[in-house]
Amino acid sequence: MESDHPEHLAHIFASNIPPQPLEIPSIEHAIEETSKAIDELQQRLQKLQHHRQGYRTLLSAVRRIPPEVLGEIFSFFLAIIRRRKERVTHRLRVPLIDLCLVCRAWRDAAFSTPELWTVFEISSSSVPASPLLERASQWFSRCKGIPNKTLLVYHRFHPRAHDCVQEGCNVANPNLAKLLAEGPSFENLVFECTGPQCFRALVGLMDSPKSEKIRPWDSIKSLGLGFHQDWDEVKPSNSIFHLVPSVTSLALELPDRYLFETHDEDIQLLLRLHPLQPVLTNLTTFTFLCDWDNMATLSGILRLCINTEVLTLDFKNSRRSSALLPLVQFLHHEVLLPSLRILRLRRVQDAAHFLQSFNTPLLVELDINFIGSDDEGTVRSFMPPETLPYGLASFVARSRSKESLRKLRLASIDLTGTRPIFLKDILGHFPALTHLVLDNVQFDPFIFCMFGIDKKGFLPRVQVLELLRLGRDFPLSFLSIFVSKRRPENVLKKIVTTFRDFEPQDFDGLDRSLKLDGVVHVNMVERGFTSGFT
Repeated sequence: MESDHPEHLAHIFASNIPPQPLEIPSIEHAIEETSKAIDELQQRLQKLQHHRQGYRTLLSAVRRIPPEVLGEIFSFFLAIIRRRKERVTHRLRVPLIDLCLVCRAWRDAAFSTPELWTVFEISSSSVPASPLLERASQWFSRCKGIPNKTLLVYHRFHPRAHDCVQEGCNVANPNLAKLLAEGPSFENLVFECTGPQCFRALVGLMDSPKSEKIRPWDSIKSLGLGFHQDWDEVKPSNSIFHLVPSVTSLALELPDRYLFETHDEDIQLLLRLHPLQPVLTNLTTFTFLCDWDNMATLSGILRLCINTEVLTLDFKNSRRSSALLPLVQFLHHEVLLPSLRILRLRRVQDAAHFLQSFNTPLLVELDINFIGSDDEGTVRSFMPPETLPYGLASFVARSRSKESLRKLRLASIDLTGTRPIFLKDILGHFPALTHLVLDNVQFDPFIFCMFGIDKKGFLPRVQVLELLRLGRDFPLSFLSIFVSKRRPENVLKKIVTTFRDFEPQDFDGLDRSLKLDGVVHVNMVERGFTSGFT
């Protein structure tokens, strides 16, 4: 075999003798030339690998995804972004435009998915100069007749709303007023600004109808009003609620309590919402967000919700001591909500006492989120008082909803420091439950072993069980007894579990045991997400 080594150095490669001084420069030169050749070959190799990867991408399955499937993926992606934000429709325009800029195929897929274009966002900085009517018409035209379109208007915030008026309110602009009066129709309007002054100024710019043509403003079915820095509703005659169109759904958020330096009696004055009466009687859905201490007026508001079917009360994690106590003391008489079917309490710690004043004879769903997650996404939970089961029992008895209440959701509550049967005591007051959701609820999992065998006394009718944002060490195998005892009657249809961290080690075994029967379906995801503004 011929050697690749130079002839004058062959004797060195064939032995262990050191090179002579005159041979060293030749060896160093050979090393340098060989290194250059290796570098050239490596560059050539990288270039060929890059070309090969390019050809492989031509055969990628992503290129063969049908446009309608891409549209579904985009919808799922935007839904995740929505769930990660505090409010349900906030700031989705930018990620949607980014998707359209990836390539022509993605742009065409997005344009052919009407559901992606149902929310048109307007920031205060874009109101004065931009042709809003043309932009909104073009945006909503991609909905292709799909209903439930939303116009979202949000304001740049000033230290105080009167500063906004002095500097010139960007939202109170003829461009936006023209859009509301002459633009394309939409069903939902979300308006967020510093205070009621901005809203009054905007409505004041809209001319009265000059023809029989219905304005978009007059056809709104759902209205969201968020005031974040000021509240000047003192004079009922000047109330913004005289300006609200006839809607069936209203969401109202008041500024945080810490922004006000007034005394409690002044807060009562500021919270005069009497002009709400004609608005409330028409509502089927009402959402109220407020963390103020002295909320006696709330009882009067709720008594006007005679047609409300879905009620959400969000106390925004009020940190002041006994924040709900003045309200509870005021409610000597029950608050009858004759049409209410869904009651949601958000970020409220004293839910048990609060519920004792309600009478909801038609209630089907009760949803209580005690704390929720903070802005950084860190999961927090609340240690409930021992009176929680009693408070829930009193509420169910007063409402006579023991047999009608079918869905219960408890979120962000820590039961590890309570009695082992504390959770059973709570669930025992809802024997007709068919759907139970425990979201970020810390409890003793042994309850499913201890009481799972009692299929008549422990969740006898439950069809869907959701255990969301479980801890990493939650033993899913404890569910086996609970599941096995419900197989013969085929009552339990679905179990959904999500985890805050990673998949527990015993999931595979549980998954196999549940699939044997073919009745129960288990969905496992690595990390669960929850809704902020619901």
